[in-house]
Amino acid sequence: MLIGHAVQTQGTGPELVEREPALATLRDLLGSLSRRRGQTVLVTGPAASGRSALLRAFAEEAAATGASVLTSAGSPAESRLPFELIHQLLPGLRLADGALDHAPSTQPAGASGADAARAVHRTVARLARTAPVVLVVDDVQHSDRESLDCLLYAVRRLERAPVMIVVSEPEQPVPGVPSVSSALLPHRSCTRLRIGPLSVDGIRTLATYRVGAVQARRLAPRLKLLTGGNPLLVHALLDDSAGDEGCACGETDGAGSGVRGGDDAAGGTGSAEVVGSGEACAGTRFHDAVLTCLDRCGPGAADVARALALIDTPATAQLIGEVTRMTTESVGQAVTALSTSGVIENFRFRHPGARSAVLASVPYERHRALRLRVAELLHRRGARPAEVARHLLRCGEVGAPWACQVLESAAEAAMADDDIDHAVNCLRHAHLSAVDTVRRTTSRIKMVQAEWCRDPELSQRHLKDLIGQVRQGDVAEEALTPLVKQAVWHGAPGIAEELLDRLRLGTGAVCPSEAAERQFTHLWAASVYPSLLRTVPQTPVGRRRDSGPLLGRMDRPLRAAGALLDVLKPGGHDAAVADADQLLETVYPAGREREVFRVAVLALETLLYAGRAERAARWSERLLDSSGDSQGRTWLALLSWTAAEAALRQGDLPTAAERAREALKLIPQASWGVAVGLPLSCLVAAQTGMGDFPAAAEQLAQPVPDAMFRSRYGLHYLYARGGHALATGRPDAALTDFQFCGDLMCEWGIDSPGLFPWRLGAARAWHDKGRTERARRLVNDQMTRLGTDGSRTRGAALRLLAAASPVRQRRTMLQESAEILQACGDRLEAAYTLADLSRVESELREHRRAWVLARKALQLARACGAAPLAESLLPGARPKDAVPVAVPPDAAALTPGERRVASLAADGYTNREIAQRLYITGSTVEQHLTKVYRKLSIRRRDELPTDL
Repeated sequence: MLIGHAVQTQGTGPELVEREPALATLRDLLGSLSRRRGQTVLVTGPAASGRSALLRAFAEEAAATGASVLTSAGSPAESRLPFELIHQLLPGLRLADGALDHAPSTQPAGASGADAARAVHRTVARLARTAPVVLVVDDVQHSDRESLDCLLYAVRRLERAPVMIVVSEPEQPVPGVPSVSSALLPHRSCTRLRIGPLSVDGIRTLATYRVGAVQARRLAPRLKLLTGGNPLLVHALLDDSAGDEGCACGETDGAGSGVRGGDDAAGGTGSAEVVGSGEACAGTRFHDAVLTCLDRCGPGAADVARALALIDTPATAQLIGEVTRMTTESVGQAVTALSTSGVIENFRFRHPGARSAVLASVPYERHRALRLRVAELLHRRGARPAEVARHLLRCGEVGAPWACQVLESAAEAAMADDDIDHAVNCLRHAHLSAVDTVRRTTSRIKMVQAEWCRDPELSQRHLKDLIGQVRQGDVAEEALTPLVKQAVWHGAPGIAEELLDRLRLGTGAVCPSEAAERQFTHLWAASVYPSLLRTVPQTPVGRRRDSGPLLGRMDRPLRAAGALLDVLKPGGHDAAVADADQLLETVYPAGREREVFRVAVLALETLLYAGRAERAARWSERLLDSSGDSQGRTWLALLSWTAAEAALRQGDLPTAAERAREALKLIPQASWGVAVGLPLSCLVAAQTGMGDFPAAAEQLAQPVPDAMFRSRYGLHYLYARGGHALATGRPDAALTDFQFCGDLMCEWGIDSPGLFPWRLGAARAWHDKGRTERARRLVNDQMTRLGTDGSRTRGAALRLLAAASPVRQRRTMLQESAEILQACGDRLEAAYTLADLSRVESELREHRRAWVLARKALQLARACGAAPLAESLLPGARPKDAVPVAVPPDAAALTPGERRVASLAADGYTNREIAQRLYITGSTVEQHLTKVYRKLSIRRRDELPTDL
C-alpha cells in the first residue's frame, strides 16, 4: 500500500524544492539493493520540514522500479495500540505477494512479541527473494513499542538482503518518547539524511510556482524571516496571500474566540499585509499550519507556545516553566523544536499571525487562568506595572489587592506617557478588582481624575455619588484631593471647601508629595473661587523666593499657583512674572504629563493678568505646537484659550476667535464646567470687536452654570457681555455687568486692573448715557490706582479721560495713550486712540496730520479685524486723490536714524516736532528726509509709508 498522493518523480515540483539531493541519495541506496546489500535510512528534520513529502516521492519512485513498497505512518493517537504499525504493513504484504497465503491472517496481538518479530522478518525476507523490498515508516517516533521492536529486529537481520528500510523522525527528541536514532545509527548499514529548512533561494523557487518570478524574488527574504524556511508555513502564507481565504493577520482579541484582528490587550505585535505590498498575509491556512507545527513538535510544545503567546515579551525558560509547570529541560526541548520548525525565534513568534493562531486555540477559561498566572509571576519577579497590567486587563475582575495596586501604578505611568485612554482602562479594572469599598472608591476617584483630562463631562457623572461616599466614610483621606479639583471645576465651591476642611483636619500621616499636592489644590481652588482666599495660609510652601532655583517637581505647581494668586491681588507683579517665566522655561519641552500642563496653564494666566500678552501668546503657541496630538484634550483646550486670550489682549480679533472656537471644539461646552466663561468670553469679545454682533449674541444665549458667577471665570464673562452691550447700544445693561464685575472683584480682594479694568467699562457706559462727569470720576479713580504704571489699562484710561477733556488737553492725552498702547502691543486700543487723535487733529485744522493718523488707524483696524472701526474711518480716511502707500523693498536700506525720522514724518509730525522728540537739530531732520526720499524713490512727504 502506498501512502499519500502522486507527486512528480523528477524532483521538480514545489513540494520537493531543495529536497532533490536527498531524493537522489535514496535512489542510489535503492540501486545498491541489486548487490544484495540491505540499507537503513533515517530521515530527520524539524517539524513540518517536508519529510513526509520526500518519503512519498521516494515510495512512488521505488514502486515504479518494481520493488515491493510497504508503507506505514505513526500517529500519537495509535501509539498505545500494540502492533498497530505492523497492522498497516501486513495488508501491504498480501497485496505485494498473493502467494503468501500462509501469512498470519489474524492480528499478531495474540502472539508473543518475539514470535511477531520473527514472523515479520521471515515474511519480509521471503518477499525479498523475488524483488527488492522497501519499507517506509513515517513519524516512527509515534509507533507502538511492539511494532518498533519488530522493525528493529528486521533491521539487525536483513543487512544482506535486498531490503531497504526508510524511517523518519523529528530532529528534536519528543519528551517521553525514546529516540529511534539511538538504535539505528550504530548499524553500519544506516544512513542519516537531514532535511533542513528552505533557504531564501529555495523559497524563491517555491514561490515562483505560485506568484511568478518577479513577485517571488521580492517575497522570498520576507517569507524566510517569517517562517524560518518551514515549507508548510511558506505554502500556507502563499495560499492565504493569494486570496483563497480571508486574510486576518492581526492579534486575536481573546482566547478561543476565533475572532481575528485587533490587539491583544495592551499592545500585540503588529500585523502582516497582503502579498501585493511585498508582505505575507496570515489567514486561516497559516493559522492551521501553525497548529500543525505545534502538534508535530511534541506534547509540550503547544503549552510552551501558549505561554510565549501570552507573555509576548522576551521570556526565559525558567519563567515559561513556571507558567506551564514544566521542567526547565522540557521547556528547553520544546523551545528548540519550535525554533527549528520556524514558529519562534529567540522566544518570540516570527509572524504575528502565529501568535494569533496559538491564542485563538486556547479555550477562554484556560486563557484567563494562564493570563492571571503570567501576571502574578511577572509581578513576583518585579516586572514593570505596565507589563503586568497588560495581562490583568485580559482577566476581567481579579479580586486581589496586588492586582489593584499594579493597575493603579500602570495607570499612573500611562498618564505620564499621555496615554489617557489606557490609564482609564487600567483604573476601571482596578475598580473592579478592589477587594474592599475604600480601595474601590479610591480607584474610582483616580479614574474620574483621568477621565477629566480627556473630557470632564465624563467625570461629572461620578461626583454626586462620590461625595455621598465621602460623607459615609468610604473614601480614604488621600483620595480627597482629586475630588476637591472635580468639585471646583464642576461648580461646587461649597463641597470643595468642605473637602478642604476634611483635609486640613485629617489625622493621617502625609508624605511630602501628598502634602505639596494638597497645598497646591488649596491654592488653585482659591484662584478659581477667590472667596476661598481667606482660608489660604499667608506664607504658603513653595513661594520661597529666597530659596534660589526651583525646588523640583513638587515645587513647580505650588509656585505656579502662588504666582497666579499674587498677580490677582493689587500691587507690583514683577516677582510673579519672573516666576511664571522661569516655570515655563522649566516645563518646556518637558513632555505631556499632567504637571507640565497645569503648571503651564497657571503660568500663562499669570502673564496674561500681568499685562504680558505678547509673551503669553508666544508661549501658548509653542506649547500647543509641542502637544498638538496629546490625549489630554482638556489641557489642550485650556492652552487654546490662553492663546485666544493673549491674541484678544493684543487686538488680534480673528486669531482670538479662531483659538476660542478650537477650545470649545476640543471639549464640548457642557464639559467646561464653570471654566466655560473663559472661551465663551473670549469668543464674544472677539466677535463683538469684529462687528459680528448676532454671533456674539448667540454665544451669550448659551446656558452657563450659576456657579460660574462665583468664580474668577465669571469675571471674564461679565466683562465680555458688558462690552457687547455697549457695542449694541445698551449702556444700562453694560453698566450692570461692569458694576457686578467690580463688586465681585472688590469683595474678593482682587481689584487688579490687569485682571479687568471694570471702571473703564463702566465709565464708557456712563459716557454713552451722557453722564460725562461720572465717567471722568471713574477714570480718575482708575488712574489713581494705576500710579505711573505704563500698562495697557493706563493707555485705555487716558483715551477715555481725553474724551471728557478740552480739545487741546485731549491731543496730549491721546498722544501719550497711543505711545503706551503701541508699546504694550495692544493694536486694537491703539487703533481706537489713533482714530480719536485723528478727529482731534481735524478739529484743530491739522488736516494733513489728521489724514495720516486716520490712515494708520484704518490699517491697524483692518489688521485687527475690527470691521466697525474700519468702516467708521473709511469716509475721511484719506483724500480722494490719495492712494495707499505700501512699504517699498528699498526700505530695508534705511538706517535706524532715517527710519525713526521717516516714521514720525509719515505720522504727520513737522520737522520741528520731530527734532524736539528725537533731540536732534532741524537740519539733521532735513538731511535724513532727503536721504529717505532718495532711497525710497519718492518726491513728497505724503508718499512716505506709514508702517515704517
